[in-house]
Amino acid sequence: MAETRKLDVRLHDTRVGIWQDDPNDPTFKSEIFDGLARLLRKRGWTIAHDPHTLKHFRCISKYTRLARKGNLRASLQVRGRAIEFECWAETWQKMNVNGHRYDFDKRQRLDYIDRLRLDLEERAMIAWLSDRAEVSVDRHKPMPSTGAITALAFIEADYARSWHTDKAIGRPTWGQDYNRKSADGFLLEHGATVWTTDGKGRIIRGVAYYHINNMWYVVAGPHTLLNQACHEIYAEQPEALRRKRNGRARRNRLERELANAVSTHDYRRAEILKRVIFGDEPVYRIWSRKNGCFYAPQYCGYTTDENRAGRYTRAEAEREVRRVPHHLHAIGPDGRREDFGMVGAGHG
Repeated sequence: MAETRKLDVRLHDTRVGIWQDDPNDPTFKSEIFDGLARLLRKRGWTIAHDPHTLKHFRCISKYTRLARKGNLRASLQVRGRAIEFECWAETWQKMNVNGHRYDFDKRQRLDYIDRLRLDLEERAMIAWLSDRAEVSVDRHKPMPSTGAITALAFIEADYARSWHTDKAIGRPTWGQDYNRKSADGFLLEHGATVWTTDGKGRIIRGVAYYHINNMWYVVAGPHTLLNQACHEIYAEQPEALRRKRNGRARRNRLERELANAVSTHDYRRAEILKRVIFGDEPVYRIWSRKNGCFYAPQYCGYTTDENRAGRYTRAEAEREVRRVPHHLHAIGPDGRREDFGMVGAGHG
């Protein structure tokens, strides 16, 4: 008698993840992935290949699909040991420059009727899977910011399901002191009052609860929960509470405005913004030979658009090039390549 297939279904936001219990099951893709695609077609979805994957990654395009039904859009794809169905719509104001698909909290952004439709699709998929396997369903708890759960209840639920939790004390332990060294040099304690910054760089006060590695939860209100690295948390009240600590966000915004000014040929505004950001210092861009792209602003991501590339001072560019000289070089204000005297920097 054949052994019963076991599947774990994990629901998070608009994502349905289907994990196989046996990683060596050769029929998982053909029976479950293809079967789900047929189910969706029967339920009125239009299924097609992802054109980007088909063009650039043909070897995996067989198990990558895009779908649509009314306002709803979805992707169905195999990711390692899992099959993932993720849904979104284009009815809300786009927050992520890459598209609605990449926005956070997509379920709460859906129209009310579309949320109900998504619930129906999830139940239909779980019922279909239950007819073919032993299914375990785990729905990820909503974030406190949605108002559906308090910050403390969210942390308790996280501790309950985390395998990092020490059963004797009911929470994870930090192991080494470097996982709890604060921004002002103290050692953080679980349950202590601390100060940190919110998403806009304002100092707020809260209570710290250990999470994992060097990450700590900070509860700043019944439904306000932050997940901060220990070096972003102050054990003692910092000075100048009204001063925003948003230097990185400010620089990103100014560089974005500078790129826009150049794109629209508003060179007077571009010159003013350049002086605000860099003063009289020369500006460099960083080129990655490995990726064939420029660094984006603040060392975060890549871009092939020279105007949208990050701008760096000589000291910033030199420090980064010296860190990975076999992959990087800088391009100075005169357009010339700069390796800062690194031997062998031209290789790679």
